[in-house]
Amino acid sequence: MISAIVVAAGKGTRMNAEINKQFIDLEGRAIVLRTIDKLVKDYLIDEVVVVIVKEEEAIYNEKVKPYIVTDKKVKLAYGGKERIDSVRNGLALVDEASEIVIIHDGVRPFFSSEDIKAVIEGAAQFDGCIIGVPVKDTIKVVDKNGFVFDTPDRASLFAVHTPQAFKKKALIDAYKNYETSSTYNLPTDDASLVEHNKGRVKTVIGSYDNIKITTKEDIVFAKAILHKYKEEE
Repeated sequence: MISAIVVAAGKGTRMNAEINKQFIDLEGRAIVLRTIDKLVKDYLIDEVVVVIVKEEEAIYNEKVKPYIVTDKKVKLAYGGKERIDSVRNGLALVDEASEIVIIHDGVRPFFSSEDIKAVIEGAAQFDGCIIGVPVKDTIKVVDKNGFVFDTPDRASLFAVHTPQAFKKKALIDAYKNYETSSTYNLPTDDASLVEHNKGRVKTVIGSYDNIKITTKEDIVFAKAILHKYKEEE
């Protein structure tokens, strides 16, 4: 059994909009609805857990829930203070029979069924598998005063996206280890936890279209991607 957790409990401060980014309308449908719709339609996924801010449940019930058409279980969890807390709350609702868990950003609707298949296959073979793209720009490491002190080899850098898939046991063990450890900073993705817990995480190449919609500029890019897909149909 394979479960997917949609993380949609972010505050979206960079968007500077009246409602949080996941509920913003994108060509007639809420962004997070587009994400959920793809996941419930994927034949490899058996259930979906959506994590939202508790205070936004009314918005979810208005803009998202009525438009989810599926026979699969779609569960609702409430987010926590940090992303890691939100994922933990979602993980608590995953079916006991689930063997692989996919974590996906609610505001990243342009993943493909091939992406899902690739990360699932990777997670089945290793502890986890993440998708992303090679970095295009030169990256500089700077100190707190803004001075460059290192330039990593671009060939070894990978911009990581979601979906990220993990063996459920590996992910749960990584979270338990994090809760009892004080040796590392707040992680920004789930792969970091599994890596820190000595897990093997494979990477696979995704698409540059798989953007995370977090700013008003991203909305412009998202509309362009949608139009491109329509032209290709």
